[in-house]
Amino acid sequence: MSFDETIIHCSAPALCGIKPASLFSMNSECYDTGRGKLSEWRGVFAKSGRYLVPLRKSDAMVLFFVFDKILLDGVLGDALTESYLKEKGYPVGRGSGAVLAELLHRLAFQESFPHEVGVFLGYPLGDVIAFERGEKNCKLAGLWKVYGGEKEAKRKMALYKSCTEFCAELIRSGVSVPASVQKFTGTQGK
Repeated sequence: MSFDETIIHCSAPALCGIKPASLFSMNSECYDTGRGKLSEWRGVFAKSGRYLVPLRKSDAMVLFFVFDKILLDGVLGDALTESYLKEKGYPVGRGSGAVLAELLHRLAFQESFPHEVGVFLGYPLGDVIAFERGEKNCKLAGLWKVYGGEKEAKRKMALYKSCTEFCAELIRSGVSVPASVQKFTGTQGK
């Protein structure tokens, strides 16, 4: 997969403003081919409050955290989510920027994976907690393991899939990543 295809395949819903964030890894070779584009795109997307943050994990891999600031602020402003993240040692009293900085630090430097990332990605808090506890009664396994709210989860997953497919088709026809995202958001009345 090319750099453009990987970015769209892994983060179209966040770039299109329908999901708070996406997290994925890319091999360093692919990343190196797209560095110039990434620099340009970051400026374009920042104008609409969307950000692509690469975190080098090793010589062979780059981890990307892509987010929509408005949607992520909404998730992080939820009282139950704040309480959960506070228990995990996040500086919730210092605002969403500090909380996000702590997550990015953990993603970049922690050996173990911070499973609380699920709330940042827009997964329901109950599902994130159930997954952390190792519960076995999952109702649906898709983009995340669903333990409750199966109907809403299916709706969201279908929306994310249609967004990704829409943008991927445009990428295959030669449209740029920013233009693909703009076309999708235009179809959504945004």
